[in-house]
Amino acid sequence: MNHSRNESLEKMHTKILQLGMVMDIFLPVVIFFSAIYLRDRFVSIKSPMDLDMIFYVLLALSAAEAITIFILKTKSWRPYIKRKFQENPQLTIEKGLFGFGTIIYVLCFSPTIYGLVYYILGGTWEHFALFVAITFLFFQLFKPKMEELEKLNKEFNTSD
Repeated sequence: MNHSRNESLEKMHTKILQLGMVMDIFLPVVIFFSAIYLRDRFVSIKSPMDLDMIFYVLLALSAAEAITIFILKTKSWRPYIKRKFQENPQLTIEKGLFGFGTIIYVLCFSPTIYGLVYYILGGTWEHFALFVAITFLFFQLFKPKMEELEKLNKEFNTSD
């Protein structure tokens, strides 16, 4: 039983990582190259506004995202899963973790959207690439690790 539980936890960890790689690696790269291709081909308008302030505001928003993800992951992870278990006793820890992982990955993806907005407004591709790199960094920092999942699994199995 314990072996099959660990095996299912490993499968869920793999699914969570695959989702994260699609959302926070593949999708930002596709958006980046698509935006560069399309803007160079179809948009020739130079922005009359000074974009430095917008760039710094979007960087600050990205930093706020990092703080939000950190708080969610450290403070809200266990209460969120426990509350879901209380609401639905048939829920497995794997399904609860998958839902929470999705929330984390969506928040990690937001700097790419900020970079796209900045780029569409007339910003440089280098700054857009910085926002994509921030998404990559957030993915590396905040992806669920197997050790965390095993610790949570032990915690919930002993509390039952």
